[in-house]
Amino acid sequence: MYLAEDGSIVPHAEVCAFGLDTTCVRADDKGHYRLRRSEQTVVLRFRAGQLQPALSDTLHVVPPEQYTVDCAISNRFVISDRPLTCQPAPAR
Repeated sequence: MYLAEDGSIVPHAEVCAFGLDTTCVRADDKGHYRLRRSEQTVVLRFRAGQLQPALSDTLHVVPPEQYTVDCAISNRFVISDRPLTCQPAPAR
């Protein structure tokens, strides 16, 4: 997970995969995480600290393929009780 404003990594973010079941993991200090899922369709939720949570687009999983899903999230204050949509990750 990255901050949309400056591209910095958000360490230790929580990443949850929602499908038939929910699996959550914590990213490491470099923002890397790994989830293993067998379901066909999931949505990932990213959240950290007081930042507004963000959701990925719906991901159609085809095991055993591997996917990389990044999420840039704004640290601006938003008046909403709903998660935001992930913004594109910064170019590296």
